[in-house]
Formats: sequence, C-alpha cells, structure tokens
Amino acid sequence: MEYRAIGNTDLRASVLGLGTSKLASVSSELTRAAALDLIMTAADHGINLIDTADIYGQGDSERIVGEAIRGKRDRFIIATKAGYRLGRAGVLLAKAKPYLKPLLRPLGRVRALIETARDNAHATNVIRQDFSPEYLTHAVDRSLRRLRTDYVDILYLHDLPLSAARNAESFECLSRMQKAGKIRHVGISPTDDEVLEVAQSNPLIRVIQTDVHPWRTPAAKSGLSSLGKSGRGVVANRVFAPMAVEEWKQKLEDAAQAHGMTTRQLLLNFALQQPYVGSVLTGTISREHLLENIADLSIPRPVPLDDLVP
Repeated sequence: MEYRAIGNTDLRASVLGLGTSKLASVSSELTRAAALDLIMTAADHGINLIDTADIYGQGDSERIVGEAIRGKRDRFIIATKAGYRLGRAGVLLAKAKPYLKPLLRPLGRVRALIETARDNAHATNVIRQDFSPEYLTHAVDRSLRRLRTDYVDILYLHDLPLSAARNAESFECLSRMQKAGKIRHVGISPTDDEVLEVAQSNPLIRVIQTDVHPWRTPAAKSGLSSLGKSGRGVVANRVFAPMAVEEWKQKLEDAAQAHGMTTRQLLLNFALQQPYVGSVLTGTISREHLLENIADLSIPRPVPLDDLVP
C-alpha cells in the first residue's frame, strides 16, 4: 500500500481509504459482524484512513468504527463529519431501525425504495443541516463517544453550503474544539464549487473532501489545484460516479479499452494522478469489491487522459 501526506498536515494516509456511508444503513444487508470484518480486511491490507459521519446509519457507522479501532486507535486516521441533524422522521426511523433492518434484509425492492428516500432525505424531513456552534459542539462530543476516542483526526463540515461557509462563528467553534484537542484538523465536504474559493481564504480549513473525476468543471479543477498548492489536502470521493452517466460511459469504455484496463481502474488512475489528492475513498460494503479496488492500485501510472474531456 502506498501512503501520501494529506496536504501539509501531519497525516500520512493510505492512497485508498474506506468510506462507511452504507456500512450500517437501514437498507444495508451487512450484519454488524460483517461490517467489522470489512474494516479489519481493509486494515490488514494497509488501509489506515476510515471515513465516517455522525449521520451515517443514524450514528451506527461511528459505533461500528469505534468498536473496530478499539485498542488500535493509533493505527488509524479517523475522519468524521458534522452538520446534519435528524428531523422528526429521522428520529422515528432511528428508533425503528433495530426492528426494520432484519425484516428488510431479504427484500431487495424495498431496500431500493429506502435508498431513494435517503437520497431525498432533505425533502422528507429525515435530516436537516445545522452548523450553529451549539449544535457542532454537541455533535462532536457525541461522535467522540460513539467512536470511543478522545479526538478525531479530521472533522469535516458535512455538505457545507456557500451560506454556511462564510459563517465565522462556526469556524471559531471548531477552532476552540481544536485547541481543546478534540479535533486535529478541520475539513469541509462542500456541495457548491464556490465554497472552494471561500476555503482558500480560511486558514483553519486544511482538508477538502470532494468529487474528483475527469468531468469536474474547469473552475472546480482550478480551485482544487490552487488549494493543493496552498498546502490543503484533498480526499477524493465519488471517483466512479461518471460510470453512471450515460453520455460519459462510452468514452470511458473506449479509453479503458485503449489503455488495456477497466473503467474503474481508469477513474482510480485519474484521481491518483492529481497532485493534490492524498487519498481516494472507496465506499463499498462488499469485501470482494474492496479487494478489487486494492488490487487496482497496482496498475501502472500515469495514463494520459486528456482526450476524455474536450
């Protein structure tokens, strides 16, 4: 496993990190034992970056990660996120989850419907965003308890919108928690490319988690490059997202065939070519997919991809 520095932080992460967004969701088929086995399989192959969030699995993702790293905390870089809170529907779902999950396990169609509802959670009052200092303080303390640790290595503001990116009180709160030793580094996972410009002028922001693929806008690519040159680290996610976009699929398949690799290898290769990328997250719940992604790291680099995007 190759390791890289994340920006100019003191974090040295495996180039492949493990995302845990679906590890404990109500629609996941994964048992708790299988989830723990997945994390330890990743660790056995050298993965040391584990990415989670307080909202994943209504907190159960953090609980499983906390159980997995117990007694081995120093071996891992733990990143979590805050900024979402459960709405009324989300609170009810969290209470019903222990009863729902075993019932849903054999029902693939129902799971698909729940995943669709999760993607539209804002509209269904399941979750809403809150970046107030009071909520962030409360959220981080609860994350630390679930993760069974005194600190997290990276605390991201989750899906940070432009309006909240300019809220000085939120970052003053994070600075206080950093001085208290609860957070080592502050990060953001923005949904708006304009947030990248705001991040440039905020010295507290040291890590950005965002999509990295050939079809990011020129402004986004330029913004990420500038952030990298200023010492910020980028953790790439959704690198395989272009495979689901019909108009890009054929180009990907043609380029992959030309270079003698799969489309997944091609996109992983692209992300790791970017000089600002410290690690690429793989968000699988399948042990087989995890091992495939680890094996894909052995492909030769670099591969010219300028012909992919006009």
